[in-house]
Amino acid sequence: MELKIKLLVFFFYASVGVLIPFLPIVFKFQGMDSFQIGFLMAIGPFVSILVQSPWGILSDKLKTVKKIVVLQLAVSLLLSFFLFNISSFYLLALIVFIFCVFFIPLFVLLDCLIMDVAAKSKKSFGGYRLWGSIGFAAAALFTGKITVFIGIENVEHLYQLLTLISLILAFLVVDVVPTKKRPKFAEFKKLAFQKELIIVLLLITFVSSTNKANDTFIGMFIQSLGGNESDIGWAWMIGPISEVLVFALSVSMLKRSNEIKLLTIAAAVFAIRWFLFAIAKSPDLVIFIQVLHGLSFGLLYIAAVSYIYRISPAELKGSGMGLMVTFFGGIAGIMGSLVGGAIIDALGLHTMYYIFAAVCLFVAVVLMVLIKTRVI
Repeated sequence: MELKIKLLVFFFYASVGVLIPFLPIVFKFQGMDSFQIGFLMAIGPFVSILVQSPWGILSDKLKTVKKIVVLQLAVSLLLSFFLFNISSFYLLALIVFIFCVFFIPLFVLLDCLIMDVAAKSKKSFGGYRLWGSIGFAAAALFTGKITVFIGIENVEHLYQLLTLISLILAFLVVDVVPTKKRPKFAEFKKLAFQKELIIVLLLITFVSSTNKANDTFIGMFIQSLGGNESDIGWAWMIGPISEVLVFALSVSMLKRSNEIKLLTIAAAVFAIRWFLFAIAKSPDLVIFIQVLHGLSFGLLYIAAVSYIYRISPAELKGSGMGLMVTFFGGIAGIMGSLVGGAIIDALGLHTMYYIFAAVCLFVAVVLMVLIKTRVI
């Protein structure tokens, strides 16, 4: 079971390593401007707000994660044949919307599977999740190298192959063992309206929104500095590889420090990372700065997942994770893609990173004050 879940995580995130870094470049190749690309990339986070919690609640009620993951992978694979082959902006927006209804919730449900396996094997979540970082990094680098020769328009075939492998592996993994207690809406409402949780989710959203914008526009940023698809692949490879050590040491870090302190460190590192991006003058320097991705995104992700999973009742694990991703990926993604695109069109890419550095520094300071005053 442990090997199967590691392989599933590896190949799924490898497919994501093909899709996420290069989809904005595909859209640019199809003639979309910065605002249109930002709009298309914001559809996923918007959909996440609508469907993330409902998918989690459905999983809790049906007491299955595996079957829903299989369905989502199968539909995502089918819709990808349309996603990469439509040039009309409005029709493409519709396809992206439907695709994201099934694709976006896969992340949180896979995390639920990982959490369950980790608990049974008495190993860390990060020890399994790091295989996703390795898969993502390898796929991003390979895709960046190969598209220089085959063209960006042909990345769809690699994505579809990796998704098909993921689908086969999803059939083979063991489902999450359901709890006997059935979830109630009143209990979910009580969880969702905790004062401390709301504060933490809002602060996470501000930091995550800067990361989501970077995910959308880093390829364009590297191109603006004279880089090509290979450079983009290297940047996307270095980032996830830097997560591996953070995920591997996640148990030790969580024992030595609580989640809120780790969130503070993550926000501070993000501020440093974006400032360095803002003053970067070459693709090579951007690739080098990507080493900070592990300490910024890696810490943010581990701390957020651990915090939500810890405070959620056993019968509401899927719902709790869905709520977290609604903010972490959904609201943050909309803010990042739309605001980032607007800033780029008005002020340029470098200014966007200066602004993001200031936002993350502000969040880090707020978190330190809240910790000191014991509000959270």
